[in-house]
Amino acid sequence: MKKPLVLTLAGVLAIGGTSAALASTGGSNQVATEPVLTLQSSNSPITEQDAKKIAEDFIGGKVTDIEKDTDDGVVYYEVEVDLNGEDYDLDILEENGQIIDADGNLLRTDASSSAAISQEDAEAAAKEAVSMDTVIKTDLEIENGQYVYEVEFNVNGDGEDVKVNGETGEIISIDDDFNLVVQQDGELISAEEAKAIAIKEVGDQSNVTEIDLDTDDGLSIYELELNVNGVEYDVDINAVTKEVIKVEKD
Repeated sequence: MKKPLVLTLAGVLAIGGTSAALASTGGSNQVATEPVLTLQSSNSPITEQDAKKIAEDFIGGKVTDIEKDTDDGVVYYEVEVDLNGEDYDLDILEENGQIIDADGNLLRTDASSSAAISQEDAEAAAKEAVSMDTVIKTDLEIENGQYVYEVEFNVNGDGEDVKVNGETGEIISIDDDFNLVVQQDGELISAEEAKAIAIKEVGDQSNVTEIDLDTDDGLSIYELELNVNGVEYDVDINAVTKEVIKVEKD
């Protein structure tokens, strides 16, 4: 289960609703800062039984395991809840009973009704952000005290996620592999040109010992091995754009 390592800004989750604020990015398809939680002072720490009741009321299932943990001085309960055979993991602050993390698709629970943004709106924002029309699946979780939709798309055969803030509809993050959606129009560069690019990247004293043209996630890539004074380097180059994708010393 995720630990509440970041617990500093303005947003708290209480049972039945959320309250959070992110800096405006000027549009729903802009990448926003990861939401984080501000601890609110309380003189009434909750008990293990309190945490159990909070978890069961929130998910609508039965607690199967509960234990207290501490991270960076923050004390919280790790609670596992079963609902219709599905497992949900919650982190609940001892200080005030606030749920700061929830793993498991909350769309299958009544808790989803507390998210300000609907699943349809979250998916629409994600589609606009990556210019794709077909969603594979959508999950709703809580991260750092904030409802977060994870909207999954098929990117060259792999499932990749766009995270959408469940309060504002802003884009929190987009998986790096979405840039592979761009079609590679144009001719491939020659092996000799790829060698020259690799040598320039590693150093004029390098010698190419091996070169292969491969396809990875729909991209044509030259994979080269170079030797510089006995040190081996691996270099990957986009065979259309000439971009150096990787330089790695063995």
